[in-house]
Amino acid sequence: MRGRSVCLLLVGLVGLSGCLGPADTERSGDGAIRLHIVRSGDTEAVATPRVVPQGATKIRVRIWHATSGYNVVATALLSAGSANLKIAVPEDEGYTVDIVSYFVSQGRATALTGGRAPDVSVRADATTDVPVTLQPWRTETSGDTTIAPKDPYTVRIVATDADGLITRQTFESARLYASTTTFQSALAALPAGPGVLGVVMDDHMSFAATAPDAATVTTLYAVALVEFTRGWRDESLSDPAERSLFIELPNRHMGESLHRLVIDPTTGGIVIDVSSL
Repeated sequence: MRGRSVCLLLVGLVGLSGCLGPADTERSGDGAIRLHIVRSGDTEAVATPRVVPQGATKIRVRIWHATSGYNVVATALLSAGSANLKIAVPEDEGYTVDIVSYFVSQGRATALTGGRAPDVSVRADATTDVPVTLQPWRTETSGDTTIAPKDPYTVRIVATDADGLITRQTFESARLYASTTTFQSALAALPAGPGVLGVVMDDHMSFAATAPDAATVTTLYAVALVEFTRGWRDESLSDPAERSLFIELPNRHMGESLHRLVIDPTTGGIVIDVSSL
């Protein structure tokens, strides 16, 4: 039953980017997973946490199985109101269903909110309703706070939420972008340059960078641009730049403040020169 093509059937959504493999209907031996999602601001959103923020223009769904290696992704455009998604998958137990809402900005797919439903069982010729809570990532940063010009500094970032929201086994690589000019506005581009490559662990990421020169006390603003694992790639999308998913941490697009450090020229050690007469 492995390796069958999967097609996403939509009610209340328009512009499906495509199914993996040829178009297919449910067949004997397949079951289905059905999801219901609403936008924030709708009347229903007051009573349910399954919310897609207004800034989101698309959602990406990933259904995968840690043991069998089964993995399928699909992307859809969001219309106004609620959405019902029905996805045919082979009968099995232990599926994980992940959803991310995102929008396309600066030539990349930037995540806004996400959610996970673990341990989902699917029976042949039956439909399993799966509630998925979409919430923002909460970012906790630590490391150096006050640094001297041209000195090395470290930043540690942990992305968490209240319900174990897809933070582990989710991110693949990360780069730190920093500037002495704020880019807090969601419309502002990230600082120029390739960024500083970080180390991504199971539950955190860390960066080692060097401060720019400054003659006076200056604020350094920083953010990590984090790429989701390859299991999230949607190769069916016509725009190659959108096939991978990214998220900014802290996520300024969801109201989080950029990480800040202070560059202080007076910061540093004391050098004592002792000489004999």
